[in-house]
Amino acid sequence: MELTNAGLEFEGCWKDICVFARTFERVIEDNAPDERSVEEYNHWRPREEEDEKDISEKTAEEACLEKKEVEEEFNGAKEELESAEENLKKGVNGDADESPAENIKDASKNMERLVEAESIKSIRKLERTIYEDIMLKFNPYYFDTEDFSVNLEKISDGGNKNYRLSINIPNEELREEVREELKKRTDN
Repeated sequence: MELTNAGLEFEGCWKDICVFARTFERVIEDNAPDERSVEEYNHWRPREEEDEKDISEKTAEEACLEKKEVEEEFNGAKEELESAEENLKKGVNGDADESPAENIKDASKNMERLVEAESIKSIRKLERTIYEDIMLKFNPYYFDTEDFSVNLEKISDGGNKNYRLSINIPNEELREEVREELKKRTDN
């Protein structure tokens, strides 16, 4: 483990990187101010049973748009279209129980939800493709939160498959706590 201005770096084979990544997770669990950062890192971090393709997929997933509220409300294209049609018919035919303007407004909301949810889904798919097929071919795998960021890259070491895990922690106090705790845990 080497100290850097913004954090630390660790180099080794895949297994060593995975062990160190898990150790870092345990240390950051005890010190990070944001529990969500740790949970997201736990999902992303490299594991021995995985390979670069898995990390590539998880990096692309992290980089893509987060799920939006409209997607949670979305009932599927067929259901939204049927509901819009039904509301529109009620509005045009003047259903006695409801206001025609309200029915037409509801139909409009169905269509808006359909277009927005499907657009976000398409953008996310395009983003994922760009990250996996282009960005990650030329850049290290990365994970980023407000508390810390992690880069994982393959390095050449005389034909051996080695990796470098770089951890950057912007908060000086947190950085020192993590460094000290990692020194204790990795020196044993």
